[in-house]
Amino acid sequence: MIVLMSDIARPFSSILVPYDGSEPSIAALQLALAALTPGARLTVLTVVDEAPVIAQSATTVMAYDPTPLFEALDAQATAVLADATERCKAAGVTPVTETVHDGPVPGILAAATKYGSDLIVMGTHARTGIARTFLGSTTEGVLRTSDVPVLTTRTSTPAEASPFARLLVAVDDSDASDAAVAVAARLSHALGARLIVTHAADTTRLYENAGNYGFNPLPLQEDIERESAAVVAHALEHASIPATTVDVALVEGHPAAAILDAASGRKATAIVMGSHGRRGIRRFVLGSVAECVVRESDLPVLVVRRP
Repeated sequence: MIVLMSDIARPFSSILVPYDGSEPSIAALQLALAALTPGARLTVLTVVDEAPVIAQSATTVMAYDPTPLFEALDAQATAVLADATERCKAAGVTPVTETVHDGPVPGILAAATKYGSDLIVMGTHARTGIARTFLGSTTEGVLRTSDVPVLTTRTSTPAEASPFARLLVAVDDSDASDAAVAVAARLSHALGARLIVTHAADTTRLYENAGNYGFNPLPLQEDIERESAAVVAHALEHASIPATTVDVALVEGHPAAAILDAASGRKATAIVMGSHGRRGIRRFVLGSVAECVVRESDLPVLVVRRP
């Protein structure tokens, strides 16, 4: 594989931010500005979903012309993008802006393809907005279907702070996990990020069964610990990361909770993980776990679904 020096210096060259003016989308924009490196492009997108208006105008007792509502939605979209542009210019960045008329998830994914985006930054748990607030469930829809890494946040990040200073990388033995480790390695090379590699072994059923059936769980516990260490070793080897350059945290418990506890205990600035891992018996299944971490984490979470 040929690695260009520009790729090392700029891990993400085209960042896309879906924006609706809500607090989570403002937080996502701030995070994108913090993650932006010189020469990278920032695209701010707002989505106008006309389908509900069309459906309502066609199914009411008396049909009506939806044109004024479409115009109102477009006017709101223009105002939302103007707000985003002002926030970007205050940080010394001039973004590309676009209004897309589509469903939220397909509109975002199509824009990512159009602009060659290699990172999507989204807020979660949006709960406000007049015409529509599409962030929240839409974020989960993008997480499940995007081939582009998705960085999520629930809280605002100061523009001068680096979200990638200290990354907790959650691994299992899936292809998605290998892809996540590769992205984390790129961030480490480009930005000097410190990596904390963790594997969460779900031992809750082990101790429950030991109590219920009266067997000694220690031999199985030792097997799990060896397997966890092997999973981490494989992840590092696959990404060509020397083990001496990272911190390793082998944790146990419910996977999502264990990952969040490890991130808090190790003072991580962001979490990196794969989604939709499908291999392994004792290993956690990344996918639903990733979505749970995204929902619960106060830190930014970078989710990688594919290499």
